[in-house]
Amino acid sequence: MSTSFTDSKNKNSKKKKLIFPLVTCLFLLLLTLFTVIFPTEGMADMFGFFKKYDVHLCPEVKGQILKKGKAVAGTEVIRSLTYADNKERIDSVKTDNEGHFILPEVNIRSKMPGNFMVEHTTRQIIFVEDEDQKRPLWLSTHTGIKPVSTYNKKLASLNCDLTSPLAHFEFTHEYNPDRRHSAASICRWDEDFEIYKIEE
Repeated sequence: MSTSFTDSKNKNSKKKKLIFPLVTCLFLLLLTLFTVIFPTEGMADMFGFFKKYDVHLCPEVKGQILKKGKAVAGTEVIRSLTYADNKERIDSVKTDNEGHFILPEVNIRSKMPGNFMVEHTTRQIIFVEDEDQKRPLWLSTHTGIKPVSTYNKKLASLNCDLTSPLAHFEFTHEYNPDRRHSAASICRWDEDFEIYKIEE
């Protein structure tokens, strides 16, 4: 009887010895997966699950709306911004007596930049409605979460005539001279504006 009891005790002891390293390995595996899926600086804020980042969606927008060379007063300029979180953020402003308008810079706080599996882009759409048609002042996709100076310059001078055709164009990529940013607009610029397609 004593031998049987001793054997049973030894088996239980061996099982306990096996369970501990298995649980430890499982914990380390889960910890590794979390750090890969939710990378953070120094594993702060509980592995960074709740850390929020500053995300730039659009700079201040300034411009003037004309039609056949004459200022269009009181027309609504609508801006739609959609970040990687798929939330559409819409604001608008009406032009003054000389057709001028200003839309404020837009920044948000988001957890999305902490996830390397997400592509951090913002779809930027700015338009006015004219004779039941949407006339695009700006169509582009901003990449990254920080301001880009070449985007800032373009959006600081959205001067458009509603009779102009839509132009697809390229402009300078400030970080990579071998690449170009692209956008579409009925607006026109005197520099850094290479049209590759016109929609009549």
